[in-house]
Amino acid sequence: MINAMTIIKKKETLSYLDFQAYWRKEHANIVTRSPDIGAYVQSHPIYKNHLEFDGDIDGLAEIWFEDTAAMRKLAATEEYRAIQEDEKVFIDSKSVRLIIAEDTLTINGAVTDRKILLFTKKPSIVDLNVFRDKSLKLNFNDLRHIISRSKVSLPKTGGYKNGKVPEWDAIFTFWVEEEVSQKTISTLIAGVSDLSSKTIGKYCQSILIKKNN
Repeated sequence: MINAMTIIKKKETLSYLDFQAYWRKEHANIVTRSPDIGAYVQSHPIYKNHLEFDGDIDGLAEIWFEDTAAMRKLAATEEYRAIQEDEKVFIDSKSVRLIIAEDTLTINGAVTDRKILLFTKKPSIVDLNVFRDKSLKLNFNDLRHIISRSKVSLPKTGGYKNGKVPEWDAIFTFWVEEEVSQKTISTLIAGVSDLSSKTIGKYCQSILIKKNN
């Protein structure tokens, strides 16, 4: 399975409330019309006064496919063109970043409706294979009482060919069983600091739009 991870930013003219409502309902209805769409999850950042704000990322959409051939099949359909057209309503198209990744489960536990996402960029001097290997071996035992499940999503190596470089070199996902503070997010960011030149942390509501066929 591959994970098509789309990082999005809202149109400036929309409030966060209106952006999230449209994405969750109207746009989700259009996406799920396609029989070629696999499991589909939206991650909506939670905005609270005790959390630090970063405006670079307003959401993450994840859709799983059997392989890249299944993705190409979708891209050739009328349903996909309708999805792209509807994105213009609420998404800043210049900010969209698609990462084709492979997921590795690092803690096998319960899926909850809250998660922390870490978007991580490696330093240019660090070898990619070393970065990927270390990313998969990180442990966050100090927060194991909060984290119920975790995974690491790494871009497929084809994303680095012909001078291309993905926006992020790893996306860490931590499902949590209770409300978290900025300190918790900062502790997770510190846990990847030795690997990272830049990390953005987002506390999100996780919404399962569609299960696997």
